[in-house]
Amino acid sequence: MKKTFLKLGMVLSVLALVTIVFSLNSCSKDEDEATPPAVVLDGYYVKGPVTAYTGFDAKAMMKIARNEVTQEDRDSLLELYIPIKAGTTGFNIVKVAGSVTTVIGPGTGFTTITTGTTDEPKVPFQRGPAVATSAVFTVPTDGMYHVVYDFGRNVAVVAPVHWGMIGAATPNGWGTSTDLSESAFNLTTMSWTITDMPLLVGQWKFRYSNGWKIEIDTSIIIGSDKGVKVNTNFGGDEDALVAGGDNIANTSAGIYTVTLTKTMGSNFIATLTKTGNIPPINYSTYEMGIIGNCYLKADLTQAAWDEPFGLQLPVVTGGTNYTWTYTIDFNIDNGEFKFRQGSDWNGKSIGYTDVTMDGSGASHFSDVGGNFKVDVAGNYTLELKIDAVTEVYTVTATKN
Repeated sequence: MKKTFLKLGMVLSVLALVTIVFSLNSCSKDEDEATPPAVVLDGYYVKGPVTAYTGFDAKAMMKIARNEVTQEDRDSLLELYIPIKAGTTGFNIVKVAGSVTTVIGPGTGFTTITTGTTDEPKVPFQRGPAVATSAVFTVPTDGMYHVVYDFGRNVAVVAPVHWGMIGAATPNGWGTSTDLSESAFNLTTMSWTITDMPLLVGQWKFRYSNGWKIEIDTSIIIGSDKGVKVNTNFGGDEDALVAGGDNIANTSAGIYTVTLTKTMGSNFIATLTKTGNIPPINYSTYEMGIIGNCYLKADLTQAAWDEPFGLQLPVVTGGTNYTWTYTIDFNIDNGEFKFRQGSDWNGKSIGYTDVTMDGSGASHFSDVGGNFKVDVAGNYTLELKIDAVTEVYTVTATKN
């Protein structure tokens, strides 16, 4: 009987040991397969129940923006384009610094701007102090919004985004935008499209809500520049859009379908598809002149960008070739100019990147932001020629 109990005790001990080993192994496996905690990078996030993000998500992290005044990045100026729903639950900007989070919302004086400055959007937008608070930002309607925060000035902006195209290549010139149609509201992806868009050879940009910029501060001095403003336009290249970038050059006239798409976590993407040709334009009634800061006006004061030189109708040859000829004294090196229709920016304008340069004086001109730059002052004859069939523009320059 003793031996029986002894054997039974040994069996139970072995079973207990197996159970312990199994338990330890099981625990280790559970720990190995446990989901690690999400890593939240330091930065500023837009989050709230009226957005797609109630937690911290890299897609809703604000990015450093350019100061429009200098067109250089300003470390404290942040922006994010994000779809937002209307509603009192609202959203906040939340700062993450290690284990510390700071909730930022509208402060006293944060308000709706119904009429901004000349270059600001032509729709109501919100601007004002932003402080550490549980109060939330809200918007009046569902849509895409540009959320901006400068933590150096403690100012925030929330602006509705309705995209359009503007420029010499577009039907309304540089005077006003041609609106794109907005897709249905969606919290993660939205697009803007226009079909049957006539685009001439020339320069253009995307801008939203008929504005070029929004002012954050007009008093701060940055080197030799004054103020902080955020761009509300895109330029550069249709394949790599840049806020406040150079004008986009259209080199092939035609009818286009244009789409601008924003998916959270990605940059804006533009696609232009040519779907047809434009019939030759009759330029015989186009009064074209030179506009810029590189010559003296009739009263011997320095010209600016307000009064054109030598407005004239073209000489027409072959029915579709149009030529304008100017003899002009460019009185300063490095002055700039364009060719412009009429006395405002609502018509056609032609810059350096729109033309083929020719003639013995062509080397005295170069490009600066799409404008002609006069590298060497002097008396010149300039001949602007448009072939309406090919939409090729040629400037023949002769230094007299």
